Amino acid sequence: MLHPLSCRRSRREAALGATIAGLTLAACAAVGGGDAGPGDAADVDGGVDSDIDVGDDAAPEPRLRCATQWPLAATALAGRPTETLYARVWLEGVTPTGGLDPALVVEVGCGPASDAPEGASWAWAEAAHNPACLGSTDEDEFMGTVTAPAAGALIWAARARYGAGAATLCDRADSGRAGSDDGWSPADAPSLTVEAPVSFGIVTLNLRCLLDDWDLRLPLIVDALAEAAPDAAGFEEACQEPGGRDNLAELVDAMRTRTGLDYEVSRTVTHRSWDLYDEGLAIVTPLHIVARDETDLPAGAFPRKALLTRIATPGGTVTFAATHLDHLNGSVRADQARALVNAVSAFAEAGEAVLVTGDFNEGPDGAVHPALVDAGFVDLWQALRPTEPGLTYPAAAPAERIDYVWAIAGEPALAPAAIELILDEDVGGVTGSDHFGLHATLGQ
Repeated sequence: MLHPLSCRRSRREAALGATIAGLTLAACAAVGGGDAGPGDAADVDGGVDSDIDVGDDAAPEPRLRCATQWPLAATALAGRPTETLYARVWLEGVTPTGGLDPALVVEVGCGPASDAPEGASWAWAEAAHNPACLGSTDEDEFMGTVTAPAAGALIWAARARYGAGAATLCDRADSGRAGSDDGWSPADAPSLTVEAPVSFGIVTLNLRCLLDDWDLRLPLIVDALAEAAPDAAGFEEACQEPGGRDNLAELVDAMRTRTGLDYEVSRTVTHRSWDLYDEGLAIVTPLHIVARDETDLPAGAFPRKALLTRIATPGGTVTFAATHLDHLNGSVRADQARALVNAVSAFAEAGEAVLVTGDFNEGPDGAVHPALVDAGFVDLWQALRPTEPGLTYPAAAPAERIDYVWAIAGEPALAPAAIELILDEDVGGVTGSDHFGLHATLGQ
């Protein structure tokens, strides 16, 4: 993240004679509390300095003063480094050092306000000298990141030590605060809000209508989906006998019984298949579908569609789409892929992660693959497991990779994290479908 104020700007402010508590600000000083940024002064001369005593037999160490600098309120994801945190340190007779004095060690840390910073609940990491402000003040600026292991409302701090001296804890020195001059105070520490990282799990599977011993296949599919626990699943060949059985309804009911979760369903019929079923696409999610749409794709052997949903997640909405392309004609598939890209682009909101799943009836060497790549989509299998074939069809003797999870990461990015085949083994001679399924995970 770019910090709001630079040393150069701060020097201009100093030249204008800005003051805090009646004292002229040093170069790199901030005008006010809420606008402070790296390169602004952490403290001003005067006040009670913090002495470091290394023992009765040793010469007293130089006096040290420090303060947290910026940001005054930060956010981060648990298990991930924070944005850069800045602190300023003044050490009598030493600063500015240019970062060349190894005896001066500065760290940034975070933890709960209720616990002492020296305790096990706090995490600390060494900070590096920031050369951007070298020579502009009698202080040195340090910068670093720290990783909070769990979500929560925390605070962050800095601490500095010289040689064998005890560490001096640093809190804020803006808006009349004194930094380390008046001792450590959690109330004066900058805040750090740590959130759980957002992940999004996906499954895609061709259900094979009600063919091939559906009653034996259904428990296998339920087992695989319960283990994967996807946030959204895209299904092809979701089929219903007019006035009769419905493979999607039976699957969703079985999943509700198994997991105890409720599921929202978006569904569309594309064509009549096997002279028996109304066949189509479905998207199933335990989250909330806030919008849906469908679009006809160019005609091939059968009518085809793209089914589009917008799904609410803890990290914001994502666009999730499912499709099933023509099984006979590569030129038709290419036209359908371009129409799919246009439909998804028109539906997705700016900045959203976009996820497209389905049976594309074509391997990565066909015309469909470059049509999606050129539109900015990432083939998750190719991205994460490029040396493995990932064959998905036919289940009895896999020879082709025709089932896909495609993604545009969005902002904040849902980046590809993992992908695997599911339902890729038979149980007592029964397979879940004539396709293997895919389970993918994206995350921040």
